Amino acid sequence: MKDCYAALDIGAGRGTKIGLFSNEEDLIAETLMPLHKYDENFNTFAENIIDKIGEISGNNKDYNILSIGISAAGILKRDGSFQLFQNCPQYNGHNIKQSLADAFQVPVSIDNDANVGALAEWSLMKMELLYWVFGGGWGGAWIDREGNVRYPTHDWDGKDRTLHMTNEPGYAIGLDKWKLRSFFNEINASFELFELNLRDENLPSTYDSGPSGNPDTVRAELLLSGPGRCRLFRAIIGNDDFYTQYLDIHEVNEMTDPAIAGKHISKLSRMRVESAVNADRLYGKLLAEAARVLLKEAEKDGLPKGSPICMGGKPSYALPYFGPSAQRLLGKMGFLNYLRPSILDERGANANLIGASVLAERALKGIYPM
Repeated sequence: MKDCYAALDIGAGRGTKIGLFSNEEDLIAETLMPLHKYDENFNTFAENIIDKIGEISGNNKDYNILSIGISAAGILKRDGSFQLFQNCPQYNGHNIKQSLADAFQVPVSIDNDANVGALAEWSLMKMELLYWVFGGGWGGAWIDREGNVRYPTHDWDGKDRTLHMTNEPGYAIGLDKWKLRSFFNEINASFELFELNLRDENLPSTYDSGPSGNPDTVRAELLLSGPGRCRLFRAIIGNDDFYTQYLDIHEVNEMTDPAIAGKHISKLSRMRVESAVNADRLYGKLLAEAARVLLKEAEKDGLPKGSPICMGGKPSYALPYFGPSAQRLLGKMGFLNYLRPSILDERGANANLIGASVLAERALKGIYPM
């Protein structure tokens, strides 16, 4: 029987990924508890996870689990319970950390998925860094040289001003509408069309204006995210379907789904189709503007100048298309932070699982707070 750490990535997309890691931090087994096992009842949900961990470990006949680390979508309370579980509000207030600790009688640690992904990057780089993960939104973390998450969002009081920009950049950073209009005008696009298209989406009421209800701003992740890149592209093309001649019929039909459309926009950028090139150029300019706000505030709190920025999530795969304009503008603003793809994404590894194994190792040593 081999000793191991159990790592969980509890997501709201495909389900819960479960991995077993050796003491050398090598992944030795992996499985998935699919989304249909996310029962409305939390106790059933927890039991399904416990059963799946038992299944992959051979019910402690093949592997001896020393500790467990958990990456979870959304915001957590300090006791490890769910506070705002993205797309699974029925679990809010419940504590999966405690459920697993009771079931396996081992130390358990849990944290937000962006923080956990950042810990995975730190475990390879061993240096102070910013981690940005793009998906349905834009999350992040600031990790210091010792591997501690700075300014994590736990026990959030619901007020935008209490969010630290490095931890919730897409939600906490407001982009000025006047500046946005000028950025759109530079590529002959309409910010008004962008706003008009937003009205057709079923967005939460908190997105009617920017952070703290500021009507003169919009939350950065409306533009800087997977859906945001598609919104920019739609605002640029308007009613012009010229781009469709570069896609097959299946790809054209998929352009309405942000989870898929991103790779087709990248294909168009690669082919130098003007609408896609302009969308990525605009995305880069907006990212530089938002990064300027974030870096300026973080440096006041002690972030070393020039700290590297590691980027994860599907939209980050398009960094070759929007990265150059963002990097160039950041340089002109006097920021020398280097934007680079996540090392783990480049290797095809799951950052959240690897980060969760780091949590598990720390839980066993009693050196991580959650």
